[in-house]
Amino acid sequence: MRSVLLFLLLLNVLYALWQLQDDRAVQALYETADESLEPLSPDIAPPELVRQVGSQPTEDSSRLCVNLGVFSTPGKAEQLRQRLLALSVQSEVISRDVADTLDYWLVLPVEGGEREAISQLNLLQGQGIDSFLITQGPLAGNISLGVFSREEYAAARQAQLQAQGYSVEVEMLEKTSVEYLVQVDAEARRLVDQSMLARLRDSFPDLQHQFDPCQPVAN
Repeated sequence: MRSVLLFLLLLNVLYALWQLQDDRAVQALYETADESLEPLSPDIAPPELVRQVGSQPTEDSSRLCVNLGVFSTPGKAEQLRQRLLALSVQSEVISRDVADTLDYWLVLPVEGGEREAISQLNLLQGQGIDSFLITQGPLAGNISLGVFSREEYAAARQAQLQAQGYSVEVEMLEKTSVEYLVQVDAEARRLVDQSMLARLRDSFPDLQHQFDPCQPVAN
């Protein structure tokens, strides 16, 4: 019985010594690693770190201005700009082209150059058909047979001319106009609040406002 107890005691002492030795080995490994390991390069960084770097928010380069309008003449827009200036709000007048309506242009294609076009024009006018030579634009050198505001009118006239032996085509012609707005830049747009808009509408009843990307100022 005493032999068994001595054996167990010896076994516990040996196990304690082995555990102590193992802990020292692990500690030595950590100390060595702290001294010799180099920082991880981005190419071998853990996926979690790569995702965090890639998900860093970038500064938004787009800038929104508030546009006030819309005016058909630059003079009216200038009046609003002066009113804003009196309220310590810097702004500029800008312009933009807008599509109004579509017209339908009857065109007779002509091959053979200017001499053939003039000959064809004389023939048409001799028959009492209103026509003129197109001298500018992508259709220059062809003959115009009228412009119509409605497609059905153009189609009806086209059918009449085709019945007379003329291969007339219908070209869509977009009509544009210029409108003017007063642009308040991104830094000052916070000054244009609902209270200011209400006061401005006393003088400009149809005033609208919208947030758009800032545009270059028109000369």
